[in-house]
Amino acid sequence: MKKLPFLGVVLMLAGVLPYVLCTCAIVFYDSRVPVPNLLMAEVLYGAISLAFIGAVHWGQALETERTIIVASAARTDHVRLLLGVVPALLGWIAACLGVMWQPLGGLGVLAVAFPLVALGERGAWRRGWVPPGYMGMRWVVTAVTECCLFMVLLVRFL
Repeated sequence: MKKLPFLGVVLMLAGVLPYVLCTCAIVFYDSRVPVPNLLMAEVLYGAISLAFIGAVHWGQALETERTIIVASAARTDHVRLLLGVVPALLGWIAACLGVMWQPLGGLGVLAVAFPLVALGERGAWRRGWVPPGYMGMRWVVTAVTECCLFMVLLVRFL
């Protein structure tokens, strides 16, 4: 399996910037932008992020060249395809809650979804389905994302 490219690491870390910026704007900055708009921006970015995380596994399942072909390849592909779709569905639920009910509900779903998806990916990592170094970066990204989501939830509920 290929190593995680350096540019992938940089872009993965850059992917948390919208969380950090939205969180800082909501918590610290007295802007003229209404907070509900910022909350929805964070919810929608979270939904997009979850879909992108799922796309990693979807792409792995559709990979045409196999390094090792085993009898359980079809089952493996089914699990990978599920890992590809479930995060997007969780993101969609969060976005729907944010739009139809309130943004804090969407943020709450995201705060639960990100660690659950990371645990699912941990299982994929244990089976060797993702490149070396991927899971370490995912834990860093998940930790920063969770800190931002919980900070916003904490500030908005107090």
